[in-house]
Amino acid sequence: MKTDNEYLKKAVRLHRENPVVDAHLDLPGEILHRISSGERNIIKNYYLGNWKRAGINLILAAIFIEDAMLPEMGLRNAMNQIAFLKEEIASTDDVMLVKNKKDLEKAVSKNKIGIILYAEGLDFIGKDKSLIRVLYDLGVRGASLTWSRNNLLGTGCCKASESVQKYGGLTSFGMEVVEELERQGMFIDVSHLNDDGFKELCIVARRPFIATHSCSREVYFHYRNLTDEQLKKLAKQGGIVGMNGCRMIVGVSEGENPILKMCEHIEHEVKIMGAEHVGYGFDFCDSYDCARFRRTETEHPDDCLGNHSGIPILTASLLVRGMDEKDVIRIIGKNFVDYFKRNLPEG
Repeated sequence: MKTDNEYLKKAVRLHRENPVVDAHLDLPGEILHRISSGERNIIKNYYLGNWKRAGINLILAAIFIEDAMLPEMGLRNAMNQIAFLKEEIASTDDVMLVKNKKDLEKAVSKNKIGIILYAEGLDFIGKDKSLIRVLYDLGVRGASLTWSRNNLLGTGCCKASESVQKYGGLTSFGMEVVEELERQGMFIDVSHLNDDGFKELCIVARRPFIATHSCSREVYFHYRNLTDEQLKKLAKQGGIVGMNGCRMIVGVSEGENPILKMCEHIEHEVKIMGAEHVGYGFDFCDSYDCARFRRTETEHPDDCLGNHSGIPILTASLLVRGMDEKDVIRIIGKNFVDYFKRNLPEG
């Protein structure tokens, strides 16, 4: 019988030999916070080593606008996040911006770390649908319509610190934006959309949408998580759900092992959707919060894994619990890579 250490060695090997993807990280906003505090080389100093230790090939970097920036400063804040992220990428070896299928193939085949830029909520476009094309030209390749708040496009779900049902779906403008996002070939993320909005998106969407960082509502009842019915609909139309790593979303009780709780979510999602529709989307928040509040460490950590270097431990736990190796390879990154090979522009 294999020991836990042998499973961890196997997980590290799988991460080294196969694509590994984190489908959600608030990297642009953290970079802006740290640069505003006088720091430089943020990717090198805070992320690159852990990405390499985890064998990361692809990160979905989310533009996140805080409440205080809206509405007047939202667009400027988004533009600053894009600009500073690009500067960081340009100055960091082994990291590249992924805008099309050729870029993605290069990142995977050359063992580089690709960054796909997308918007977590489109509050900052106001009523101007033409800004979608501007974002596309700047390299943004997807968007969620809402964060956990209402905007002119629709109703967001509750925040992680809450668990309340919010009613009201997409607005007519929101439906126009869905059409425009799809016309530009940009993906749609439903992780912060409420139940009514999810239902309506299923009707109006013509291209496969994803949930970059969500968990199972059956495993832990929280309105930020997805129901079994939603998971099935997501899978049926060709989407992927990324496993969130936030303790409040995973539902980690005091004294409970967060990694084992994450395994329960993944195993349930595999049961409901099939392994080809499940991935990783950890939403690491602690480093962002340190940057935001200018601290060296968080008083109450939110992340189940600590940072990206802990991802192989989760992978090893899935193997220990009996998950098939081929399914594990899909979950750690192959599913999201295949999705973007199908849905990114040609080049």
